[in-house]
Amino acid sequence: MVIHLHAAPRDIDEVTSARARALGELATGFYPDMTWQKVEPQMASDWSRVRGDSQLGWNEVREEAHAAWQVAKLSKDVCCCDDKPVRVTAAA
Repeated sequence: MVIHLHAAPRDIDEVTSARARALGELATGFYPDMTWQKVEPQMASDWSRVRGDSQLGWNEVREEAHAAWQVAKLSKDVCCCDDKPVRVTAAA
């Protein structure tokens, strides 16, 4: 999986950025088995409910949410769990 982390546009304030990133992280739990392409329309709808006082629409915060979604998705995938015990199997 390739992760493209883009710098946040300068017009996104800290609070708005934090809300967008939180939405991205939480979406991996709300929609655990969905791809970004399937999750994004729902997140766009969710953004209107969680954006608070921000005047920015989904298009302005999409990259922030997507980057957070990618990182959270990687950390939750089975292949990336560093806390799993190592099992040594005997050679046959």
